[in-house]
Amino acid sequence: MAKRPNKAIRRYLKRHGHDVPEASTLPAPHPDLRASVVIPAYDELDNIGRVIASLEQASETPEVFEVIVVVNNARDAAADKVEANRKTIAMLRDLQTPFALHVVDRSRPEQAYDPEDAGVGLARREGADLALERLLSVGRGADGLMPCLDGDSPVAPGYIDGLIAEFDAYPDMLAGVCRYRHPVPDEGEHARAIAAYEAWMRYWEAAMVLTGSPYAFQSIGSCMVLSARGYALADGMPTLQALSDFYVLEKVIKAGGPGAVRQLGAPLVYPSARPSGRVPRGTGPSVRMQMETGTTRFEMAEPPGVFFALGSLFDAVQEGFRNPEALRDAVDSSGAYAPILAKLLQEYLDEIDAWPTFAKLRDNAPTAAHFARHFHTWFDNLKVVKFANVAKRSRGGVWIFDAVRDVYAALGLTQVATKIPRVGPDEADVAAWRELLDVLRDAELAVHLSM
Repeated sequence: MAKRPNKAIRRYLKRHGHDVPEASTLPAPHPDLRASVVIPAYDELDNIGRVIASLEQASETPEVFEVIVVVNNARDAAADKVEANRKTIAMLRDLQTPFALHVVDRSRPEQAYDPEDAGVGLARREGADLALERLLSVGRGADGLMPCLDGDSPVAPGYIDGLIAEFDAYPDMLAGVCRYRHPVPDEGEHARAIAAYEAWMRYWEAAMVLTGSPYAFQSIGSCMVLSARGYALADGMPTLQALSDFYVLEKVIKAGGPGAVRQLGAPLVYPSARPSGRVPRGTGPSVRMQMETGTTRFEMAEPPGVFFALGSLFDAVQEGFRNPEALRDAVDSSGAYAPILAKLLQEYLDEIDAWPTFAKLRDNAPTAAHFARHFHTWFDNLKVVKFANVAKRSRGGVWIFDAVRDVYAALGLTQVATKIPRVGPDEADVAAWRELLDVLRDAELAVHLSM
């Protein structure tokens, strides 16, 4: 079993791996290394110390993990950001930690990134490629892990030990997603913004579980844990300025099939809730947008009928291998839930040439299981997002409190659904938003056990 992962990793490093000079200058990894934590950091002088401190309680045997921090900026970054990064590097190098802590300097002018390429994706890619080489060097190609954190997202005690235990329990898992809690501030406007964003994320995840899609997981960079072999099979981290986590997890699913990515039960991360414009998409800019513009983007969710209609289609995939009309019948029958959304789905499938594509996939699949995998490889997470956006533009959004209630009830989590506050947009105060988050957080794992 170990040889095949090692072969895939070596092939990846040879064909796609970044040449990271630090690979030859850092101290050799501990022989017991199992996990190499990768943290991209840009202008995190005030935050990264808390992240490193939280990792001191991550394992009872600190030699099993190390931390690689890639402090980075573009060559044309503002002088104050470069100076903050310089101080960050100096502070990190002065720390005494029970685990090995390595700093990769991509801040100085001769090492900083090209402005067109700079961003969290490139920094995470370099750190992960370095981590991969180090895990391979101690024979951990088959079971090595690369947890991905951010410079402002600390973890709960036992984080590393929990990861190792769960990956050992599910050896076929290629990646995992940790539980998470955004800190909710006391200030009302900020609290509402982050609560709406997290509630929407949990709504989307539950709705995707309802559809039966293999892409039913969160894509939060600081909650992502990649196995060494999963990372190699997915051809590494996309070097994007945003959404690299979304795309790499999607690639892991396509490489490994359903079940390749799992919700983890124990490890817990606290992603930052601060409004930020450092990256074009993600938590920071989403919170900032809500606070600055008063938008209801995350308070008014994609209609639940979107996911009822998709669920009807996805449920028919296996039968659709034997009976090509089963997929069309499933789309038509989804009108029993939401007639207008069923019509929109029919139009969307026509627009993306789904029917001739399904026919080709069927012709090239030897079994129903192969057809189902090919189907979801093509009808991926991005296509679901695009259809949901089409439906929301056409039909309007649904108040998030009502949307989550409908989806959780459809999942059979009726006790959860009944606990969701019955308030409207003008009635929801900070206490109601906190209550909603508490309910959804308590049901975090139950969502994945419901289907």
